Amino acid sequence: MSTGGFRQEALNVYLATLLSRRGLVALPEQRLPHALPDVLVSFRGLRLIIEGEVDDQPGADLRAWKKAVERVDRGLAHLALAVVYPHTLRRASPEEALRALESVSLRFSVCRTPPPENPDWHTGTIDHLHATLESAYALLASEDEVRAAVELLTEAIHTLANALYGLGVSDERLALPLGIAPSAVDPTKVEQKTAVRQIAALVVVNAMLFQEELVRTDPRVRTLHECMEQPSPHDALLQVWQFILQHINYHAVFDLARRLLQTLPPDRTLDDALRRCAQTVREIARRRVLLRHDLAGRVYHLLLGSIAKPLGTYYTSVAAATILLRVALQPERWAQIRWQDPDSAGNLRIADLACGTGTLLMAALQTVTDNFLRVASLQSAPDLQTHRRQLLAQMLENGLWGFDVLQSAVHLTATTLALPIPEVMVKGMHLYTMPLGMQDGTARLGSLDLMQDAPAQVALSLFPTEAQRVTDDSAEAQGVRVPKLHLICMNPPFTRTCGDNLLFGSVSTQERSQLQRALQERIRRNQLQASVTAGLGAVFIAVADRYLLPKGRLAFVLPKALLSGVEWQPSRQLLGKGYHLETVIVSHDPGRWNFSENTDLSEVLFVARKGRPSPDDRTLYVNLWRNPDNPVDALMTAEAIREASLSPASEAVHPLWLGDQKVGEAVQVPWAKLREQPHWMTPCAFAQGELVHALWSLQERGEWQGASVPLCPLGELGELGPDIRRLWATFDVVSQPPGTPAVWGHDSEKAVTLLQHPNSYLVRKAIPKERQTPEYYKTLLAQAGNIIIVERMWLNTQRLIAAWLPEAVLAASWWPVRLKAGLDDTAGKALVLWLNSTLGVLLLIANRVETRGAWTKFKKPTLSAMPVLDVRQLKKGQLRRLAQTFDALAEQPLLSLPQMPQDDTRCAIDEALSAVLGLPDLTPLREALAREPVVCLRPLHQRRR
Repeated sequence: MSTGGFRQEALNVYLATLLSRRGLVALPEQRLPHALPDVLVSFRGLRLIIEGEVDDQPGADLRAWKKAVERVDRGLAHLALAVVYPHTLRRASPEEALRALESVSLRFSVCRTPPPENPDWHTGTIDHLHATLESAYALLASEDEVRAAVELLTEAIHTLANALYGLGVSDERLALPLGIAPSAVDPTKVEQKTAVRQIAALVVVNAMLFQEELVRTDPRVRTLHECMEQPSPHDALLQVWQFILQHINYHAVFDLARRLLQTLPPDRTLDDALRRCAQTVREIARRRVLLRHDLAGRVYHLLLGSIAKPLGTYYTSVAAATILLRVALQPERWAQIRWQDPDSAGNLRIADLACGTGTLLMAALQTVTDNFLRVASLQSAPDLQTHRRQLLAQMLENGLWGFDVLQSAVHLTATTLALPIPEVMVKGMHLYTMPLGMQDGTARLGSLDLMQDAPAQVALSLFPTEAQRVTDDSAEAQGVRVPKLHLICMNPPFTRTCGDNLLFGSVSTQERSQLQRALQERIRRNQLQASVTAGLGAVFIAVADRYLLPKGRLAFVLPKALLSGVEWQPSRQLLGKGYHLETVIVSHDPGRWNFSENTDLSEVLFVARKGRPSPDDRTLYVNLWRNPDNPVDALMTAEAIREASLSPASEAVHPLWLGDQKVGEAVQVPWAKLREQPHWMTPCAFAQGELVHALWSLQERGEWQGASVPLCPLGELGELGPDIRRLWATFDVVSQPPGTPAVWGHDSEKAVTLLQHPNSYLVRKAIPKERQTPEYYKTLLAQAGNIIIVERMWLNTQRLIAAWLPEAVLAASWWPVRLKAGLDDTAGKALVLWLNSTLGVLLLIANRVETRGAWTKFKKPTLSAMPVLDVRQLKKGQLRRLAQTFDALAEQPLLSLPQMPQDDTRCAIDEALSAVLGLPDLTPLREALAREPVVCLRPLHQRRR
């Protein structure tokens, strides 16, 4: 029943008006067969229906949702939004209602096919609703549907790749225009040779998809169906693509595909394969929402296969890119930009120095456009659409800069940027391939050549010594002078010099050594603050710093080791001295520690502003409980992060909600204090704010719930022994004496008690594996200790953190600790007891280098600086009581860390420490630590009631 004032239909008209101002075609009360939806929005061929109710009507939420489900079930809409208006809008005048709708909070839920069992309600302004509609392409395609589309696209690629194999086309002939070095393709490895053919097929199929999209906006372009009806589809495609290049352009999309087709001989087998590909392409195009800008990129990285590992390429998920760029381009942080002015917003210069398939650049373009529309639409400008096209053209032509070593990747970047907006024509884009390898005796390091203060010599393919712009049809050589940039966003290739040494692994072994030496020399000559041991990501931070304007920002996806890894210390120092670290985002979602699709490594997103830090600067740490896997949830998460960043400075935990579900927490920490810490892991060491606060209190004040805890760095009590590499080079491992006692390796199911014994012995090698002085082995022997601390572990299965041994040992997979003079066995046993206590475990986990979620490592310098119980401050009676507790529990097995609440041995340890130190009950802390996702591998869940 009505309560007077506006009917909801009037509100729907106002809503449609505001949506149209933001670039959507909205037709209020548009009649469809046998149904009257509230608002029908036509968006690039998609039917989006908004079903509205007012909250003063009984069951408004349920009624709106049921109607939305009905529209989707009956096929009247691809997507439906159920919206509930606040009743306060009824009494406003038309002008007041229109203005109020700009800022009022709406409650809405998205329905897609198949409809979910229960609605997932969100609360947000019309800007949030608009952003959700802009993501309709991605939203409608669930992961299952995306996988189905990937299978379709892969099927087409395999069809064409098999035809290429049958034609006998050489891999070198295909690899060179793709920008894949022949040296990167091992002729003895079938999977690498196959990958080259498949990537060539992907480029051709991608151009076919783009052609089919162009048909919708330009009647001069022949359809795929018409091309396939010709006697030779091969010739027909060459003709159509030549027409597009001459009369429309899209050089970056069609030139490479056409050149690949030109390398192929005319053959009926090829024509038949193209016809079968066309059928699949038309099916993908028919599923409008599956033309997502990440679809080809996802397939591309899968096809790279074993070629990708040496390149260290990781594909950033669309959800992660959305969060990172929404946070980096948060309008409030860019006071110098007049967002309502397309010229001002279009003057932004944004670059990705390793752009891959363009996911980050696309997210940047979408965010800039959204920022413009949010402000400009408030002015009711009649030429808003014209200004939007002006902004897009300006950004595509001059605002976005992308570099990569693979021509095929840059081809897909151009497609990524242009495909969603075919109505915006541009003359070219600043997308370049960079040479990688030895050329005429000169080392070419890909995008890392940009570290030199000179025009960058870029290349169409990997190896020509001269350059051309990828999106230009000019063949004249040129050097590119990269301008100073406002924002550099990157997910750098993750290759490094240690371990399997994949640094420049895509080139021959001989070239690799030359390139690695050249890189080290250029880092030294250019005085870059970076460690190659950390990987190319560290070097790219230093290179990006050279090109960033004052008050510009870095927005990176990097391994989580950035925050605590010893090798990353130079990068932390660079950021600490010249930047304000604004935002750090980590995932505590056991299903997705990562932000890249093709890795299971733990990763971090960070945004940092260049400039002298202020004493009032604060860093926002975001601990995600749920890592979004679709762009709409990512948009909402980014908005929640924005709200947290704008909240007053406080030490309180700021919860992040998506509707009624908690998706994470945010904490603010003073940047001046954080940047002085040995590492930056503390505020994101745990998902639960209560543990972060407990950790901060212990580390900063030596307190636990108001009780004083005497702490000191572990290095003040003892010296950690040598790492395993030194031991392997010097000793042989034997099972029985004679020899130096050792603990070699460990099985978490066997090493379960506080008291341990040697399981191996070390004897000196006749010929060491490294150059050593004759007496060097004695230096190693002198570092043996009676305490061992775990060096690496799976947090979800580990039981024992540290152990005491009756005799001094060296160790592998453990760090031996030799106590300093004046500390006897009693002190050592007390220290081992502490390390296995809840407080000890809390501090240890906080000082981890996280590799893959629960798989963690503990580096020697970090452990030396880790706070532990200062046994020197304890009285003799206190030490004696702790040592007696150790002796009583020495042979009692410990349970795994997730079982801490039920672990009688660990409970007894905690009770003893509480009694001796006068601490409150540790049970709540033990329970909280046990439910940490990184410990138990179970996600945290909370819903508002």
